[in-house]
Amino acid sequence: MDLRRLRAGEWILAASGGALFVSLFLPWYGAASTLTAWESFTVVDVILAAIAAAAVAVLVVTATQSVPAVPIMLESLVTVAGMVATVLVVVRVLDPPTGAGGREWGIWLGVAGALGIAGGGLVAMRDERLSPPGRPTDHTGRPAGPPGEIETLSAPSREGTT
Repeated sequence: MDLRRLRAGEWILAASGGALFVSLFLPWYGAASTLTAWESFTVVDVILAAIAAAAVAVLVVTATQSVPAVPIMLESLVTVAGMVATVLVVVRVLDPPTGAGGREWGIWLGVAGALGIAGGGLVAMRDERLSPPGRPTDHTGRPAGPPGEIETLSAPSREGTT
C-alpha cells in the first residue's frame, strides 16, 4: 500500500463516503420519535450504504494498485453512483416518507456526503497526474529518472519479398 498514490479526489471520495454512511445512522426525520435512514426507508438505505462503501473502496484500491487503470475505472463508476445517491437523497429531502415529521440534521449530512462523492469523483477523474515540465514521474506519480533517448530505426526493406 502506497499512500503517495492518493490525490485530493480520492481523499474527498473517502471522506464523503464515510459521511454518507454515518448519516444513515443519524436522525433524518423528527416525529413522535426521531427516525434514522435505516428506519425510514426500505431499499434506498441499502443503496446509499453500498455507494458509500464503494466511495471508501476507491481510496484502498488506488493505494494498492500498481497501475492507474483500475482506480480510474472505479472512480468513474463511483462518480455516477454519487450522482445517483445525490438524486436519491434530494428526493428524500423534498418528499419525506409518510409519518415523518421535520427534517433533522442527519439528512443534511447525507446530502453533503452524496454531493461530496459526486464532486470528489469528478476531481479524481480530472487529475490524470501529468508530470510537471522538467520533473518526470512514473505512472503512479512518483519521481522518476529522465526518459531515455529515442533510437531511430530505418524502415525495413522490401527486397526479398514476393
